Amino acid sequence: SKLLQFARPEEFAGYHDQHMVDDVMTDCLLLVQHLLNKTQIKVERDSKSVNPVLINRTEFQQVLINLIVNAIHSMEDGGTLTLKNNDKFHDEKNGVLIEITDTGKGMAPDVLKRAFDPFFTTKQSEGTGLGLSISQTLISRMGGEIKVESKVGRGTTFSIWLPAIVEEEPLGIIS
Repeated sequence: SKLLQFARPEEFAGYHDQHMVDDVMTDCLLLVQHLLNKTQIKVERDSKSVNPVLINRTEFQQVLINLIVNAIHSMEDGGTLTLKNNDKFHDEKNGVLIEITDTGKGMAPDVLKRAFDPFFTTKQSEGTGLGLSISQTLISRMGGEIKVESKVGRGTTFSIWLPAIVEEEPLGIIS
């Protein structure tokens, strides 16, 4: 079903509603808490965003959970998972920047170049290689962008920018 949603998104396009990014992040952490409980990973949060975004909550949760689970897997010996969000002006639009950073093993430059390629995985028998590709498609459909930076042995940061909902100025009456 998820593969069909990726292949034919127009048939499965979900309902978009106004949400605060930090609320969705909180829900995602609850959903992955069982994985975090098995690790020596410290979670740090820095939530400064005040702008709501127009998203499909379920799809956005899917993206965040995928990134968080990938981060957990990259920190086999423990580390720090940092979740940040703040308001950011980008491409002449108000928006929200979400950053998910781990202190894991990082990605080599050749892996980094292919991170969003469909069916590319470093997890051999465990992964399908669709998680990041689908995440990129979902974020793009929400009008946003997703990027990744990584250094071997130091960790990885995924950055997502989503456009904010901006209240329209009331039109003045011309006399």
